[in-house]
Amino acid sequence: MRFLRFVWKLFIMASVFGIGYIIGREHSFEEEEMWEEEAEKLDKPESGPTASGEESEVDFELEDAEATKVSIVGTFNNWDKNANPMKKENDVWKCTLKLKPGKYEYQFVVNETDWILDPKSGKNVDNKYEGKNSIIEVG
Repeated sequence: MRFLRFVWKLFIMASVFGIGYIIGREHSFEEEEMWEEEAEKLDKPESGPTASGEESEVDFELEDAEATKVSIVGTFNNWDKNANPMKKENDVWKCTLKLKPGKYEYQFVVNETDWILDPKSGKNVDNKYEGKNSIIEVG
């Protein structure tokens, strides 16, 4: 009888923890889908007169005398730190990109490891890694 009670308690505990795990995983999948939907919205240009489809040149700058390598990453280059390296001119790292109208998230990657916000950008948004991304709107 004791053995049956032990097995029953084990079954109940396994069920409770198993269901909790499944619910937790389901929630994280839903959250991941929400982040992906949000990223898709940011990648698409808005409708209306600003969405002409013509690319505009956008200048990015970061002042950092200590850095040895800086690149810009964002929704416009699929967060690839090798896609858009920046060039140093008098302790200022510069890069010009051609972007279509829309809203883009981005960061700077300094020395290939430090991901930082644009200190000159006044707009930031939360990202799915519990950090923030800078925002630029091209119109």
